[in-house]
Amino acid sequence: MRVEITCSNRVGILQEIMAIFGEYRVNITSGELGGDDGDKVYLAAPGLLMTQYQTIERALSRVPGLRRVRRIELMPSERRHFELDTLLQHVVDEPVLSVDPEGRIIAANLAAAKACGVSQGQLAGMQLQRFVPRLQLDALLEGYTVPRYGLPVTLRGKTYRLDWSPIALRENPAGPESLAGAVLTLAPVEASYFEPGVQGGSANFVSDSSPPVLWDSGRRREACLRLQQLAPLSEPLLIIGERGAGKTTFAAAAHHLSPLADRCGARWLACDRVAELSKCADDVVIIDDLDLWSPEGQIQLVSAMRQKSAGRRLIATVASVDKLAPALLQFLSTLTLRLPPLRTMRPVLGAFASRILAMQGETVMLDEGAQGALMLSDWPNNFCGLTAVLLAGSEHARKRGSGTLVREDLPGLMTETRLPWHAWGEGLGYREMMEKIERALLEEFTRTQPSTRELARRLGISHTAVANKLRKYGLNVKHPS
Repeated sequence: MRVEITCSNRVGILQEIMAIFGEYRVNITSGELGGDDGDKVYLAAPGLLMTQYQTIERALSRVPGLRRVRRIELMPSERRHFELDTLLQHVVDEPVLSVDPEGRIIAANLAAAKACGVSQGQLAGMQLQRFVPRLQLDALLEGYTVPRYGLPVTLRGKTYRLDWSPIALRENPAGPESLAGAVLTLAPVEASYFEPGVQGGSANFVSDSSPPVLWDSGRRREACLRLQQLAPLSEPLLIIGERGAGKTTFAAAAHHLSPLADRCGARWLACDRVAELSKCADDVVIIDDLDLWSPEGQIQLVSAMRQKSAGRRLIATVASVDKLAPALLQFLSTLTLRLPPLRTMRPVLGAFASRILAMQGETVMLDEGAQGALMLSDWPNNFCGLTAVLLAGSEHARKRGSGTLVREDLPGLMTETRLPWHAWGEGLGYREMMEKIERALLEEFTRTQPSTRELARRLGISHTAVANKLRKYGLNVKHPS
């Protein structure tokens, strides 16, 4: 039996109500507080008999502030559940599932059960990746900076577009730790929808058959959050970054995160193929390495943009803006996104390496020595170079029969620090050049460290050594009180 109690909101009234149920030895299995005015108490007592209810009802009427007691068929949460379940079963024809932070399926409609090939009762409690093994679930569950619309997935040989809607906790809706789960909607599509188009072919495709998940660790998180702000806009978007920094992935994600992804496809335009724009009027145009275009091709692109014939939206990537024509840069400078190079994210390089190994299907683990060696490199090719080194190291570890990748497994890494020593080191000896570098480091750190003790911890040296060096170079930092 379920009971609804209407009462005043005063201190101790709930305790008095529960004491009456306890006096008659009635077990309450669940309870809820709510109502439009916050004046309702809902209690579920499965073993409550009618005679007990009548006796308890008379006892409750003597509680000050209690206005009404009545039996109900469903608790509010049960009613919401059944209403939603009914809607999903009879209104939504597409597969819909909800998962928890560990990737377990919590609920699903009948269409989802049919798509997975199991009964609806069996689906709850199963791992989502059992049915969609290529879905990068860990990255999706870690945070919000991932494309959540139009992800291509294959389920029992059929192709779907997956829309991913995270469920956030109200206490902390902005952070990745606030993710309570997600709701997934699968829309059936033709497999050719996600195939890369050829020149003159279909315009509906993405750059890769696997979902373009954005890793949001370290300084990359700021770029990911910025992408979420810029992706829904209609102005051209310029993504700037070194080779291998992830520009192509971010360009594809910008389209997936845009509302245009539901209405049109994306066409990747090859170098200087401005004539292809005539076929892209209804598509989003993505251009990789626009800075490699010839000056003539760039001017033709400017003309097409002025005539508004460059598609519904232009997304371009460049390694540097120096080679862009001034007129083209003027069109593209409204919305810009700069990706950080890998060498500026050394503290999280181990996490990136583990994700790359997992994506490649490698089961080896990185030990501390290998992570330390990776951190010493400046990675001029960024994630491309890191991926190649990890795959080579993984193969070496596998040949020696080990499941752990150690420093000796890694190929020779270039650890030469790219410093502009030739610009200021002429005529200086080793000691003078090292002192110049040390002073530059201390000047940089003293701008952000609040005290000499914090600076000492940051540099890994003693507080006295820091104080002596600051005194030597005439630098000042706030001392601890």
